[in-house]
Amino acid sequence: MDTSQLPGRGIKPLLSLRKHYRISLFISLLVILMGLPVAWIKGQSVYSTESVFQVSPNYMKTLSSDKEVEFQSNSQYREFVNHLSSTVRRYDVIQRALKKLHDAKIEVQPAGMTERKYIERLQKLVTVRAIPDTYMVRIGFEGQEKELLDDVVNAITNSFLETTKSEQIFGSVERLEALQANAVRLQQEITQLEAQRVGLSELLGLTTFGENVVNPYDTLLAQAREQYASAARDRAHADATLQAFLVQRETPTSVGRSIMEMRLQDTGLQALRSEVVKRSEELGRVATGLEDKHPAKKPALEEHLVINKRLLNREAEFEAAAYGNIKSRLLASQLQTKTVEAEIREGLKKIEGQAADYARNFQQAMRITGDIRKREQEHKEVRDRLNYLQNESAAIGFVRLVSAALPAETPQGVGKFKLLLLVCVLAGVLALVAPIALDLSDNRIHTVNDAEKLMGIPAAGWQVMRTDLASEMFAKEQTRRFASTLIRNRTRSSKNLFSFASIKTAGGVDTVILDTAAALKQLGFRVLVVDANSFTPSALFKPDQPGLSNFLSGQVSLDAVPHTLVHQDEQLLAVGFGDQRSTGVQRLDLLQQALAQWSQQHDYVLVALPPVLLSADSELLIEALGQVFMVLEAQSVSRGEVVRAKRLLEKLDPEAVGLFVNSIPMFQGGGYMQELMLETLTKNDFKHFMSLSNLRLQMALLRARWVQNRMKRKRSA
Repeated sequence: MDTSQLPGRGIKPLLSLRKHYRISLFISLLVILMGLPVAWIKGQSVYSTESVFQVSPNYMKTLSSDKEVEFQSNSQYREFVNHLSSTVRRYDVIQRALKKLHDAKIEVQPAGMTERKYIERLQKLVTVRAIPDTYMVRIGFEGQEKELLDDVVNAITNSFLETTKSEQIFGSVERLEALQANAVRLQQEITQLEAQRVGLSELLGLTTFGENVVNPYDTLLAQAREQYASAARDRAHADATLQAFLVQRETPTSVGRSIMEMRLQDTGLQALRSEVVKRSEELGRVATGLEDKHPAKKPALEEHLVINKRLLNREAEFEAAAYGNIKSRLLASQLQTKTVEAEIREGLKKIEGQAADYARNFQQAMRITGDIRKREQEHKEVRDRLNYLQNESAAIGFVRLVSAALPAETPQGVGKFKLLLLVCVLAGVLALVAPIALDLSDNRIHTVNDAEKLMGIPAAGWQVMRTDLASEMFAKEQTRRFASTLIRNRTRSSKNLFSFASIKTAGGVDTVILDTAAALKQLGFRVLVVDANSFTPSALFKPDQPGLSNFLSGQVSLDAVPHTLVHQDEQLLAVGFGDQRSTGVQRLDLLQQALAQWSQQHDYVLVALPPVLLSADSELLIEALGQVFMVLEAQSVSRGEVVRAKRLLEKLDPEAVGLFVNSIPMFQGGGYMQELMLETLTKNDFKHFMSLSNLRLQMALLRARWVQNRMKRKRSA
């Protein structure tokens, strides 16, 4: 059957509204009931006034800035604005504002209300809103009466400004007292340290203490140590010289001439030696020429011995005298060096003691000087902080008043009528949107086009939902159209065996098969209807009689299973499933033999299969039969289920797959479904038949029904 002229489902507001009119009425009534008190309360006109203050991103200082009251980022500034907005409605701020009004003889607190309740009420009614893209913030207040509104807002604003000014440098009074006490303490410590340094300066003989001042004892100590080292070397040299002289009995080379050299260079000994040598030579010549018995030789030899002995004695005496002289000199030198060394050592010890005392006093004076400088720096910082707090605590700070609140004159508000009208409009919009939203959220198929798009094949037939006589008559026409489709398929493919399967249990497969069989029987064809649904056998096929399952299990013969049933005044030959339901479909070979025999005996064999997604027998039967018509029931099968069924059929890959859409609702099955049905039944053009518009027709029907009910009441009265 051609379905190309059937429009898509789409979203038609009027159809959705007509279908879900109860939900629309309920939502509109609910919105109106909820909106009436809101419109009554919020629609009242009120008087309002507001003041404006500015929050500067930088501290508006007097002398210098302070890091603790400077914002480093925009987020810190926004947090500070939020903090100030919360401060406006703080309990103590409003309490001080009311106290000032009371002192000014302005009574704003209602009679019979305590101060705490009135403050809590003001905390809820006073609004604080930041003005976008500016540094300004509004403080607003609304009321039914315009008197004293500006006084309340201005009092709260002034109290807020005073509180913010006193808190923006938190604890300034306590901090001033602490800093002043710290300044006095530092000054006292500086005075004490300076007195100690003066005493040390008198001991050291210095008036200035700095890092470049040199300790004078350092030079004296170095010189004394150098002199002591030199004296120690001289003393060691004298000891070594004396020891060497005593051991060798000769002077070292470092002392001067040796004793031998002194003896040889002595003029007296040298003259004596010359005479002895001269006389010895003469005596030697005399003795040499004389014999031993010569009386002159012996005196000559004796004289030679005497003069040489006298020379030796003279030299020995000279050496002894020289040795004693040199020894005395060396002993004197040793004593001198020891004395000098001892004196220098004593002087060194004295200098070292003085240097240590000087160094200790000097280092103490330097530490005192450092402590004085440190305390002077702290004292300067304290004085600077004192000056800052004394000056900046009286500065403008972050917050300043821009404009005070003016007296309220004109009431403001939407109004009860406008707000009630807005509620009615909202109720109407929601009443229209809710049915459309329900249809949009509905995931089931509703039209032939929905099924065709999901299955990817054109529909071989479709059927409307039977709700009245008109839809029943139109359904018969649709059944005859599908019968003609089966006739064409039989002519083209020479196959008269057609199977039908639904996706789930609800699908109307049995009704479709029986209606089609009745239509084919009216056209003169021999038709056999077979129920092979092992999952939910139909009660229309007389399940109490032996059927297909009994034949497949071998209980009865093939000729014993067909029976007759009446449908739409037509006697149809049918085969039920039988009473062997627990075993399912058995012996597919026997089933194929039976279907082959039935196909030869009848013009059409229509087989009902189990649901595709619920029963495995459906896959077995589709594989055995080779083709199937998928019967999709509108408003019952979801899109996901159709997609899963399509995937299953693609996996089975039968020879042919057809599509039949069943139970299409009248007002959602297509764009002109109602017109098509009326033209089919009346055999006239829709425009000629419907002389009134749909709205006027409904109004006329309502009026006629109202007149009819009125007449009934009069008759009963």
